[in-house]
Order: sequence, then structure tokens, then C-alpha cells
Amino acid sequence: MTFNRTTGASVAPTVADPDLTTSRVVLVDVDRTLLRGSSLVALVRVLVAAGLVPRRTLLRAVVRGVVFSRLGSSDRQASRVMQQVLRSAKGCSVAELAAFTEAVAADLRANLRTSMELRLRTHIDDGDFVVLLSAAPQQLVESLAEVVGAHRAVGTRGHVADGRFTGELDGAFCYGSGKLERLRSAIGPVDLTKAVAYADSASDLPILASVGSPIAVQPDRHLRSVARHRGWPVLLD
Repeated sequence: MTFNRTTGASVAPTVADPDLTTSRVVLVDVDRTLLRGSSLVALVRVLVAAGLVPRRTLLRAVVRGVVFSRLGSSDRQASRVMQQVLRSAKGCSVAELAAFTEAVAADLRANLRTSMELRLRTHIDDGDFVVLLSAAPQQLVESLAEVVGAHRAVGTRGHVADGRFTGELDGAFCYGSGKLERLRSAIGPVDLTKAVAYADSASDLPILASVGSPIAVQPDRHLRSVARHRGWPVLLD
């Protein structure tokens, strides 16, 4: 799948995507699952260097990222970070942000978790329909999807007016149960009982509990406990 970098809309792929009605759907969380670390922190760091985001936003994102990686994050904490990022991006053009996200995504290739990169390639080669599903900004998830060859990108959308971000959310925050809402909005009704999902956090339990094959990747403390109790596979590096 490729994307229109001016409008953010998906455009016709060069190679046809697998048929959603017949292919297995594979849902892949991004931060600390597909990647080692946070894509959002990487993006904020670039925006700070460009003078578009205050340095305190980066510091808060880094600190909360460390806490998240060890203990998990509450819905309130995650929402607060995203609100700060959206407000900081107010006035930024869609095209301008797209240029930043493309550069960040290219750099993040070095942070791909090797085991997940191999699994992703196997899923794609097997004809599965691969979706990157993340709380990160939609444009960044799209850029990462192009880097790894995923068929769809579903992230948090910032509201756009006259080609510029308004600082407000557009639709559901793609986090927790909001991931299910955003997923259904993006790809329509799909039988998730036949789907596979990879995630690292207890915040992704709504997604993991909805699929037939949930897999915990380097899970936080809460998810590790749930996975052990329910007999879900756990991938550790």
C-alpha cells in the first residue's frame, strides 16, 4: 500500500493487496513490538530539532516512554502525551509533517526487532494482509508501513483544515479500545477470530482478546501475567 503524502489518503498500490475477504489479517503494534523503542519519541526529537515542538515535550515523552517500557502506561498518561504532540503540531502542514515522518521512518529501520521483521516478511510472503496498528500519528505509521511493506497503516489522526493540522484529534485515539474502533473504520468489518495480533502492552488487550491468535512480544508486567494465565505465546529477545 502507498499513500498520498499531501492528503494522507491511501492510493492504489503498485502490487495488488491480498483480498481482505479471503486472507488472514495480521495486526502488528509498532512501539516496543515491531520496533525496539518508541517511534513517537523519535519523531518528537526531529520536530524539536526543527523548532516545531518545544523541548519539554520531548523530555516528557522520553520519561513516559521509560516508565511505559517497564510498567506499562495508563490511558490517561498515553492520552496526555498524544494531546501534547497534537497541540505542538498545530499549524504544521500535512506535507511538512510527511517529509519529517518519511525521514524518521527510514532511520527507524535500524530499530526494527529482528524477530518481528522476519515474521512480518513471512506473513507478507504467505499472502497475509498485514496492518500496522499504533497510537503514533497516522502519517508516521504510514511511513513505517511503506518501509516494512505492510498493506495498511492505522494510527492516531490529527484533524486537518486547509492542509494544516489544527491541534485537535480526528476520530478515536488509536489506543486501547480505540484501536479496535480505528481498525474497523480503516478496513471495515473483518472476522478477527481468524486474525493474528502482535503487541507488547496490556493496553492492547482489547485487540489481543479479539483475535484468534494473540502473541505477546517482550510484554510489560501486566500483559506477561495475562498471557501466562491465558496460555498465549510470548516472544522474548
